[in-house]
Amino acid sequence: MGTLEIDTSTNCLVVRIPVSTAPGTHTLHDVDVAWPPGWGVELRDDTPTLIDATGQPAARPGDEVDIGGGFVDTARLNLVPCTTQERIFQASTFTRA
Repeated sequence: MGTLEIDTSTNCLVVRIPVSTAPGTHTLHDVDVAWPPGWGVELRDDTPTLIDATGQPAARPGDEVDIGGGFVDTARLNLVPCTTQERIFQASTFTRA
């Protein structure tokens, strides 16, 4: 679970999650996501918007989201991530919190 955000260094739509670094503390980490087949990002009302496979808006930056799936190595899938991360989260389910 995290917040849909724009990584301003790459212009990528990411999920920002808190990662615990010690008891009671955390840092925010941007997760590069491979959305389910048919999903994409479009500008709607001048705002980057996550679009589902039916063409409907699913979420916008600032929305809390819960995605299911798992991390995969980009080299194993032979894909180029939007960010420079070596792993990407391959989403299989999506819920707007």
